[in-house]
Amino acid sequence: MSAPDGAQPGGEARANTLPYSTDTLQPQVGQQNGGTAAPSTVGGQTVAGTGTKPGAASSQGAAAPASKRPARRGGKAQPDRPERALFCLGLKNPLRKLCIDIVEWKPFEWLILFTIFANCVALAVFTPYPFGDSNQTNLALEKIEYFFLVVFTSECFMKIIAYGFVMHQGAYLRNGWNLLDFTIVVIGAMSIVLTAFMKEGFDVKALRAFRVLRPLRLVSGVPSLQVVLNSILRAMVPLLHIALLVIFVIIIYAIIGLELFSGKLHSTCWNNVTGEMWDDPHPCGNNGYQCSKLGEDWICDTKRYWAGPNFGITNFDNFGLAMLTVFQCVTLEGWTDVLYTIEDAMGSTWQWMYFVSLVILGAFFVMNLILGVLSG
Repeated sequence: MSAPDGAQPGGEARANTLPYSTDTLQPQVGQQNGGTAAPSTVGGQTVAGTGTKPGAASSQGAAAPASKRPARRGGKAQPDRPERALFCLGLKNPLRKLCIDIVEWKPFEWLILFTIFANCVALAVFTPYPFGDSNQTNLALEKIEYFFLVVFTSECFMKIIAYGFVMHQGAYLRNGWNLLDFTIVVIGAMSIVLTAFMKEGFDVKALRAFRVLRPLRLVSGVPSLQVVLNSILRAMVPLLHIALLVIFVIIIYAIIGLELFSGKLHSTCWNNVTGEMWDDPHPCGNNGYQCSKLGEDWICDTKRYWAGPNFGITNFDNFGLAMLTVFQCVTLEGWTDVLYTIEDAMGSTWQWMYFVSLVILGAFFVMNLILGVLSG
């Protein structure tokens, strides 16, 4: 039989060499157009299409990369739970399960933080009086103290039951902040017991003084504060190196000041007629402040002794006071007053170079290294 019009020779052969079958082409087109594939004929039998919805393939494709995403980090990591706590309470024990649920309950943590804050307010309001006197406010605060002690003691016992005491990893006392809480609770209980049973002959004020440690319990309840304090503790060794550098700078400048300014701050203005010292004394000198500005009877008598500025504390007469004066300048607390005092005694020529270099090197550079260590 001859080929139809318009058909190329060998077209049938090329159709048989296609990489896909025309029977399978119709279901694919149906999947793209309608969502449900049209029925196809395979080997003389009709086969129903098994197409899927248009969004199904895209949702399956999106599920694959979603499964590769890292799991979201949770909140505060919970302590390890041993099989037994206090050698007798297993994980299925009703009492222990109740304690675990309570101490890991978020509102319970907020309740403890609110109680700590209220205890801080009570400690601030308390007013001590001499000779054992008191007032109504202090008496009310003493009664409220029992409530705080009950809350903190209950929290301590529930955590011990939930996590164990000290014999295993993750136990209550294995945490340093919990150890601080336990110490505060024990000292508070001892002060209450000794006050109740020993009315006379024992002063519990020393134990009550440990109540000021209770605000530190905020650190154990706020993880961000723990991060800050742990960073400061880890930075103690580098801070020690910075402290040695600060001391080295202070010693160097104290020695230089001892050589330049020793004995220069003990002369002031005196009245040559009455022999009285100036009411507002400050140093004077031949090249510095001129006492003749006060009147013709006023002279700068170097033979009479004056203690010096700040009752003789601010001077460079010995190594100790020189270090103290340099330290004052490094802290930028009144360093200009020290500079003007030296200039009143010796003049304003080169003295400023000593103090400006001290402030730049000691205050702006060395002291700011502390912030660099803490931030690092």
